[in-house]
Amino acid sequence: MKKVFFISILSAFLFFLAGSLTGYEVITFVCGGIGLLGLAISGIFSGAFISGNQIRANTSTESKEERKKRVRLMTTFALLGFPHFAAAIALTLLS
Repeated sequence: MKKVFFISILSAFLFFLAGSLTGYEVITFVCGGIGLLGLAISGIFSGAFISGNQIRANTSTESKEERKKRVRLMTTFALLGFPHFAAAIALTLLS
């Protein structure tokens, strides 16, 4: 988890640096797209887009190992998406 977060912060910083130096809006869109995609996939794994009945049904049928794997994937994608999303917001505010 730490490795993914540090790689994501480094990548978002490089996007931010490239976007602030060049001024290209495409870099902001790419960085924001990576951020939104990561956060959306995290939301899918967390069950944020389904009803409470479906969440209860899914958690009652999944094993403890499957739940740990789902939570790990959710956390990984959230840690991947959040720095990129924050960098895209910062680039938008700077331009």
